[in-house]
Formats: sequence, C-alpha cells, structure tokens
Amino acid sequence: MKIIQSFWTKPVYHNSDDANARFNGGWPNQKYAFYSFALSALTINKFYSQNELYTDQRGKELFHDLLELPYSKIHTQLDSINDYDPKLWALGKLVACAQQDEPFIHLDNDIFLWDKIPYQIDQYDIIAQNIEEDFPNYGKTFGYMLKSFESIPSELISTFNKNKKILAHNAGFIGGKNISFFKELNDKAFDLITKNKHHLENLDVGIFNTIFEQQLGYAIAENNNLKVQYLFDEVAPNFAEIIDFSSIPVLSKYIHCVGYSKKSVFACEQIEGRLSYHFPEYYNHLNKKLKEHFGGQNFETEISKERLAYIYNFYEFVEKLSIEDLWDTKFKINEKCVVDFESDPITIQYIMPHDQKLYKRELKGWDAILLYFLEPVSMKELHDELSQDEDFMSQFQSNISQFKEKLTSFVLEKTLLIEVLHPVT
Repeated sequence: MKIIQSFWTKPVYHNSDDANARFNGGWPNQKYAFYSFALSALTINKFYSQNELYTDQRGKELFHDLLELPYSKIHTQLDSINDYDPKLWALGKLVACAQQDEPFIHLDNDIFLWDKIPYQIDQYDIIAQNIEEDFPNYGKTFGYMLKSFESIPSELISTFNKNKKILAHNAGFIGGKNISFFKELNDKAFDLITKNKHHLENLDVGIFNTIFEQQLGYAIAENNNLKVQYLFDEVAPNFAEIIDFSSIPVLSKYIHCVGYSKKSVFACEQIEGRLSYHFPEYYNHLNKKLKEHFGGQNFETEISKERLAYIYNFYEFVEKLSIEDLWDTKFKINEKCVVDFESDPITIQYIMPHDQKLYKRELKGWDAILLYFLEPVSMKELHDELSQDEDFMSQFQSNISQFKEKLTSFVLEKTLLIEVLHPVT
C-alpha cells in the first residue's frame, strides 16, 4: 500500500496571531512539532515500506537533512504554490494528492499508527477518516460564502440544498483508488480561491480551508456517486475516539492529534513519551541535533525522571497484556488522593503529574465511577455491576461494546494521564 504525507513549509514558518495559523504545525512550540513529524513517520514505517513525502525544498532540508526521517522518496513539487497565502494551509495536501497515479492513502503529520490500515484501498473510490455533520464553525463561514462569493462550485450548493445540513469528510486520513476525484477537487478548490481571493480578509480562513478541502470533497464525491469508506463510523465533535493515547495498543491503533488537541499538555507529554520509549536511539540523536541547530530553544525533556519512569512502566504493563487479562486486573485509587465525602458533590483531590499542583475534581457523571475503586476492583467486576443499572446503561442504547470500550478508556486514562488509579499487581 502506498502511503504519502505532505508538508508545505510556508504556513508552518509563518508566525501569525490568527488562531487557525499553522505556525509550528499547531503545536505549542517547535519541539513538539518535530517530535510529531518524527513519531508519525516512524510509526507508519513500522507497517509500510512505501511512505513518500511531498514538500518543498525547505521541507526537504528539514525532513531529510535535519530530522533524517526514512521516507522512501521525497518530492519537492510544493515549491509551485509558494505564491499563495500561507493561511491556505490545506493547499499542500490537495496538490500532493492530485499528483498521484495509483491508489494511495495520505496521512497527516500528526497521525500515528499502531497497526495496519484495515481496508484494501483499491476497493474504494475514497477512504476518509470520518464524516462530519454540522460540525461547529462551518456554518458561519459557509453562510458568508453563499452571500458574498461571486463563484462557488455547484456541488457545494446542491449538496447543501439536498441534505439541508453541512456534510464533510475529515481528510486527516484520505485516499482511495479514484485518482480523478483528487485531481477534480484540486482544480475546483484552486478555482474557488482564485475567483474569491479578495474575500479572504473578511472570513475565517482556517475554516475556509476545511470547506475547500473537506466540505467540497464530500460534495464532489456525492455528486459523482462515489463509493466512500470511513475509517470510523462515528466520531464525537471533540474527536475523543481518535486522541485516546491511554488505550494504545489495546483499543487505540490510530491516533490523530487533530486541531486543538495539540495544545493539550497530555498530548505533548505522550508524543514525547512514545517517541523516546519506542525509538530511544532516534530520540536521543534528534535532541542532540536540535540543540546544535536551535541553541536558543530548550529541547531537553520537560518530563521529570520519575514521571517518565511511570509512563514507561505503564506502556510496558499495557502492551504485555491481552484485553482479557487487562480486564481481570484490579485497579485502586492512588493512596495519595483524598476523597472528600463531606462535600456535595463528593470530590477527589490529587497531584497532577506534569506540574505537581493540587487539583480538585467533583465526582459526578463518569467521574463518580472512581468511587468504586476505593477498594481494588477489576474492569470486569465493575462492568458486571454497572450493567445492572438500567439508568446508567441507557446512554449506550444497549451497545455493550461501546460501554466496554469507554470503561477501558476511562480506567486507563485515569491511570496514565493523572495517576489517580493504579493497577494492583
């Protein structure tokens, strides 16, 4: 299977106060952008020998000379779009996909794999990450376009009128066998931009990127009756299912640090933790090179030795167990936590690992489940007990599989990210 990635450097090196700018690839600083680029390429290469990068000359110097990432081939066609506004960051991917002449999958540089993609791409016109239905922010920008743009692709308007809602497919993961689709999308997106570029200063350009990449892509696919397969049948608006670092690899085989999730201290910590754990020689070599080239920046780890040891122990613990063994393992609330039964609702106090500050959390909603862990209890035991609660189970509409996954994710998240729970071995 052919995997491609793309990296247009102009948006990344364009520092801007715009909330949707792509300075540092959306990460808090350049360090985590580099870690993300590396972890993405290295985890992909564990499963696929053909991973090609489409970038520009500056990107080739970054990925090949500095980061030394093992792409099977690096192309520099993205120099051709350097006259475009750097806020139009989605253009690089459109151009890269339009260059293909065989079935492929494009993966963003913030996607990490722990297994092969479970579909044969030559069986589908298009494969995308998930469908987006009336996701926040599309509406206002698309409304401005309908009111003010002189020219809009007819597919956008007909699909919106037909469905009475905004539909798009998340293109963090995108590909398939219908090469003509990607060429048509590229041509119509550039035409839309060229004919309406004088409007860019009046709209949310970040959302405009998702419209000409994802909403227009969905509309063209629907208009041409193309066969579309989604990697995930359903994804919550907060993308919780695809940013679940805690359940790697028992549940999560695919991580995509989409948008805002890059700002999370937990995501940054886990990117560095995973890179240093799975690829220690590369991680140490990379840090040495970064210190040489960026002497004014701090590329030393910000994770304490104690925390890093805990993270590594968690990774090793989860990786050596089957899901059945994991479910039979008992967990208990960390003895350093303080549960206050006098407050209403009941609260739990704990020290957050990354900053060593005291936090207080109300035990309501799903967090109320933590009360079951005052004594050692396994997920299997807890599952059997909660399954008898009709009011609690009503949220899953008899979807037992969904309940099991959410319970597993909840326990592992509280164990890894904030150390409120720990396994009793």
